[in-house]
Amino acid sequence: MSSKKVCIWLEPDLYEFCDEARGEELSVPQYIRLILKQKKKSSTKRKERPLVFGSDPYATPELTQSMIPRDLIEYTDLITEWWAVRHKNRATCSTKVAERIFKKLRTFTPQAKKIALEKAIAGGWKDIYEIKESKFAKDEQIAPKPKYFKASENPMPPTLKELGLDKAMNGES
Repeated sequence: MSSKKVCIWLEPDLYEFCDEARGEELSVPQYIRLILKQKKKSSTKRKERPLVFGSDPYATPELTQSMIPRDLIEYTDLITEWWAVRHKNRATCSTKVAERIFKKLRTFTPQAKKIALEKAIAGGWKDIYEIKESKFAKDEQIAPKPKYFKASENPMPPTLKELGLDKAMNGES
């Protein structure tokens, strides 16, 4: 690959910037060449694909009621609201993903579906997770509660006088 010589004119402030930023090991032309190579490499790394609208109905942030399965129709508002959050967070929104989400929701109980969708909306989650009971809540149910002494609930033990031992306290027999 042959190189071509290029002459560029820099304003004094740009030249000073390049001179300060280049470091000691590079000259200003080498530094400019390095910047151009990095720019070229980053632009060829990932090419933007043009979005083709209409190819996948689930690729939009808005879901219509007809897109939601009949068995999940009562959760339409929550699903559409969460789908918009998912789309906004740049998660993959496609027919295949929607089918996976619907399949996962069908495994939840009705109350768990609602809670999972509400938490996903509030947390900005890209996926739906089954809400599990807290490990500590289970421990509280299992652990016995400590017994505290309450004078009002327990009779007082008899005193020495009531036992006839009041003289024994004074050293008498």
